[in-house]
Amino acid sequence: MWDFSPNKDLKQGDLISGGDVLGYVHENTLFPDHKIMVDPNISGKIVELYNPGQYNVSMPVCVVESADGKQHELSMSHQWPVRKPRPVVEKLPASEPLLTG
Repeated sequence: MWDFSPNKDLKQGDLISGGDVLGYVHENTLFPDHKIMVDPNISGKIVELYNPGQYNVSMPVCVVESADGKQHELSMSHQWPVRKPRPVVEKLPASEPLLTG
């Protein structure tokens, strides 16, 4: 069980997309504020963001409604293929240079 703290900047009705921070978990002294992020394949409107409390990695901490009306329960973990790069370029501010090489 992990102590989940939701992102204070988010509320019901907010639009979120892959890579947005849902909340934080104190993992250890090296990672005191481990970010819990939205799966890169999910975007939509927050239906419910769960209260602070203890959750395991597979329990939902947020419910999002996508543009097609489907509801997705987001937990503190998701599966991502190791060899598939994450779509980070879309989240970088325009002023940030891209690292190459």
